[in-house]
Amino acid sequence: MPESFFYLLLLATIGVLWLVLRSFFPSYIGEKGKNLATKEDIAAITQKVEEVKEAYAKRLKELEHQNALVLEQLRSQQQLRLAAVERRLAAHQEAFTLWRRLVAAAHSDDVHALVLECQDWWEKNCLYLGPEARDSFNRAYFTASSHRELIRSRTSAEEVKVSWSLLLAAGDALLSGVQLPSLGEREAKSAA
Repeated sequence: MPESFFYLLLLATIGVLWLVLRSFFPSYIGEKGKNLATKEDIAAITQKVEEVKEAYAKRLKELEHQNALVLEQLRSQQQLRLAAVERRLAAHQEAFTLWRRLVAAAHSDDVHALVLECQDWWEKNCLYLGPEARDSFNRAYFTASSHRELIRSRTSAEEVKVSWSLLLAAGDALLSGVQLPSLGEREAKSAA
């Protein structure tokens, strides 16, 4: 009996092992398969995320570079504008000073020398004046050269007034050509 008991026990053990392996092993293999599939999916997703990150980082660098170029171009343009504004302001001031001298000398013998000085200055600086100031200053010194003769030749009073108004108009054109902003409250108080 011991031998048949041993076979029976062995058979029962094999049966139990078979049942355990039959119920446990497929679920174990299934779980291992799921884990392996999940690892593969995570690896694929991680790779895609890294590719997207890399693409965005590359695009961001390109945009930063483009922005830096645009900013540099704008800085250069602004520097040129500031230099042009400073030169325009200086030209308007010089033209205004010449115009004041021209108005003062319009009835004197010195007017022709001053007209030549204005013409020489205009040829060297006219591009820095605003369009209206440029034309008005040019008309003013041409008008000043003949204004005295209009009075001497007893031309009509209307022509003399027109001549004088052309001469005076340059001052307003020169002032409006620069359009400087107010310096603040102190300037407004001193003007009042």
